[in-house]
Amino acid sequence: MHRLPVSARTLTLAVALCGALVLSSCASPAAVVPLTNAQRLERLQRGFDRYWQTIVSRYPDAERPEVSIVQIQAGGNLAALLRACLRRYGTTGVSVSSDGTIGVDRSATVSTPAQLENQDIALFTCSVEYPRRDLYNSFLSDSQVGALWDYYVGFLQPCLSLSGHAVSAAPTRRGFIATYYNGSRWNPYRAISYASPRAGDRDILQRCPANPRWISN
Repeated sequence: MHRLPVSARTLTLAVALCGALVLSSCASPAAVVPLTNAQRLERLQRGFDRYWQTIVSRYPDAERPEVSIVQIQAGGNLAALLRACLRRYGTTGVSVSSDGTIGVDRSATVSTPAQLENQDIALFTCSVEYPRRDLYNSFLSDSQVGALWDYYVGFLQPCLSLSGHAVSAAPTRRGFIATYYNGSRWNPYRAISYASPRAGDRDILQRCPANPRWISN
């Protein structure tokens, strides 16, 4: 029986493994159930609650305004709505970029503690009234988080290893799901340092996408 040289067998194995990785990166996760709209709104509300706690930590006597979602928006429409909302509350030193990202320059004006508190409450109010569409869409169900772990462990981790990177050990699937929204998320890319990039790292995001294709954001 004819046997391939060791180098040829190694190359064949690498090609086969790469082919398997490509297929796994394209595959859709089985039995994945996304969040319902009601569940997404519940996740948003939890985020608003955490946001308010950061305000209370700075201003213990602050009274939470009675505010609810007016419209979930994106892009230019979101930016225009946020600017109008912030003007309505008389905020200064605040900018809104075209994608709706809010920037605050505390040095732009001389503010008293009361003015700073009012500004932070205005930022909270406008963020609640007009939440970002990409944030609303980004929430994952437990089954989706599990499918993301499958992608990380089944494709991304070995893909980065084949590219010469040492990747930290993965948590258990159950642990990854349990801590996804409550702690530091494990991600194979976090072990990579770009301070001294490798020769093949220029297109590494194309070869080893950070997220599966079914995650659009």
